[in-house]
Amino acid sequence: MAAPAAAAALVWGYRAYRAYAAHETAQTAIETAQTAAQINERKKEVQAILKDTIQNMKEEIDVKSSTFVRTGGNSTVSRGRSEHVTYRQYIERKIPFRPVISTVCQWALKSPLTVPRRLRKKIRGEFIDTTIDIALKQTTASLVFEVVDDLLKWESPLKAEPVYDGTSYKAMLGEPSTRPKRISEVFPFWPRPKGSLAPDLVIVEYRQQPFDVGNVFAAVEIKFPKDWVKRDQMKDYVSLMGGDVQKVVLLRVPEDCTGASGSARTSGAKPGHSSRSGK
Repeated sequence: MAAPAAAAALVWGYRAYRAYAAHETAQTAIETAQTAAQINERKKEVQAILKDTIQNMKEEIDVKSSTFVRTGGNSTVSRGRSEHVTYRQYIERKIPFRPVISTVCQWALKSPLTVPRRLRKKIRGEFIDTTIDIALKQTTASLVFEVVDDLLKWESPLKAEPVYDGTSYKAMLGEPSTRPKRISEVFPFWPRPKGSLAPDLVIVEYRQQPFDVGNVFAAVEIKFPKDWVKRDQMKDYVSLMGGDVQKVVLLRVPEDCTGASGSARTSGAKPGHSSRSGK
């Protein structure tokens, strides 16, 4: 009778697995819908909070990015691991639009999108399913930049996580060509082609032209708390920029944001406003 019993166990085991798989699929669908709802709600918030910035950018659409006031980060502030020393040149690099970039990043830090992550814990010999919320700070910031770009008919100077081929460094252009190409309709920044490079933010020089490397003023790597800089990542971005280290920037949030505590910078320009340097 052992064989029938074993067969029955296999059948019930398979049914249990199918039931669990169906449950997981249903949960994933629910979570995807919840994430999509969060994204749509955040888009509405962006239009309200950054209304003036968006209007200013509309009026300045023909202006080169390099003509705007440029400010650097705060290398006097240490986050740990000697980042402020090792990556000082990237931190101090001066870029336009730091005020509006700072506004977006600090908002993402304080009010990030969250997604549930299911965990299975063993408590007193029993497995208990639980769920925790994961804060997506970088995704939130990128989403805001993407929404602004969309509202400007894809002619914003700030491109969120544009993708470049990891070998040829060719930009992956969407439609119109000033729009970054995306694979997923729900989650715009993932997945990406294997081996590709995607800086957190790219500042283009001419807004009405594609974000090809030749039109990039700076590639910005954004680091939120507990997200440490990786040396190889910075090297990859320097290579992407044709070996021009001057076009790669590190922005730590909140340390290098305009108005951050202890900052030695001064910023008289409103976020996105066209106060200009003498250059």
